[in-house]
Amino acid sequence: MTHDQELAIKELKSRFAVDEIPTEMCEDTHTFHRFLKARDYNLNNAEHMLRNHLAWRKEFKLDAIKDYVSKEVLVKYFPGSYIGNDKEGCPVTFIHLGNLDPKGIRRAAKFIPDIVMHVIKVIEKDAEIMKDQAKKLGKPLTGGFYIVDLKNFPFSVATDKKTLEHAIYLSKMYQDNYPESLKEACIINVSPYFTLFFNVVKHFLAPSIVKKTKFYSTDEYKEDLRKLIDPDVLPAFLGGNRTDPDGNPLCLSFLTHCGPVEEKYFIQKNSRCLAKEPGVQRLLVSRVSLAEIELEVVELGSVIEWEFETRSRDIGFGLFFKELDEDSGSEKIVELVPLMRLDTEDFSETGVHKCEQTGTYIIVFDNSYSWFRSKEIFYRAVVKTPAEHEESLKYID
Repeated sequence: MTHDQELAIKELKSRFAVDEIPTEMCEDTHTFHRFLKARDYNLNNAEHMLRNHLAWRKEFKLDAIKDYVSKEVLVKYFPGSYIGNDKEGCPVTFIHLGNLDPKGIRRAAKFIPDIVMHVIKVIEKDAEIMKDQAKKLGKPLTGGFYIVDLKNFPFSVATDKKTLEHAIYLSKMYQDNYPESLKEACIINVSPYFTLFFNVVKHFLAPSIVKKTKFYSTDEYKEDLRKLIDPDVLPAFLGGNRTDPDGNPLCLSFLTHCGPVEEKYFIQKNSRCLAKEPGVQRLLVSRVSLAEIELEVVELGSVIEWEFETRSRDIGFGLFFKELDEDSGSEKIVELVPLMRLDTEDFSETGVHKCEQTGTYIIVFDNSYSWFRSKEIFYRAVVKTPAEHEESLKYID
């Protein structure tokens, strides 16, 4: 690291208050270096990028990510398995994208938050391994090594609009929040179908990521992988010596190979049209705006129940409470359910909140992040007294 780079790191760090950055991140000089490098050492741009990252961490509650439990269907059918470390100590992750059943996954889990949170947890695990390895080896590591297997990648996935949108979202999430964390991406078993897919996605990728990506359409990748990863660490089907205890070269004991999602995991959406149900209202939230719905709670222990869906794309949702400061007589807004972008295109969103105080509660539909599209929402929100809520529980399937 040059003297100028060290000065830039010191300056970037000084632009943040002590309580703005988690202690562990603040103590890791490499964190500031990564954001600076991603913005060609432009301090203002690096500061903007890092502040956006901190807001993102707060939105997805990354400080408690270790406590997050992924849905079983994602652990079993969503790609992303830790193999071990390469010869330089960097973590190696295997992603069998070709066997992914994206439509089955969407029927079994919501993209936000289920899939996004699962992916974040996998990335955070890799980052933690890399930190531990760096301490052990006494040197900074260049980033994670990813092996993406496209064997069996079908045309139906290559041209699926929703899959493309999700791939772009996750790619941008990675490069915006984990800059300069990629050592190399090794894409194997490339087919013409994937070329169709990548031609769309690559326009959203940072040049540094594209530069670190290698593509293989033949088995030549095996020799290259053996040069970078110890053969005793590398699974046999990838050209190494490692197998399962029973000799299986696919290493099913620690690698996820995806495949068709079992129907038992599917979330069943009601066949009824929410828009035609009693008590359902229509709301149009303009682009770059939000809408508020106030609900009055007069009996302690009451519950607020909501259900909503959008006609297309996602919408931000949150629940807040108007709290009166008895000393000053002023109002302040207390966050109860943090704003979270939810995709209800396939499944309506339902929820319940038990009210520990009487007063005014506010449901917020947030479309402030969308610069181009208004969102049409159909929703139902009711306040039930404790007695009414208890009675309704008798009819839950």
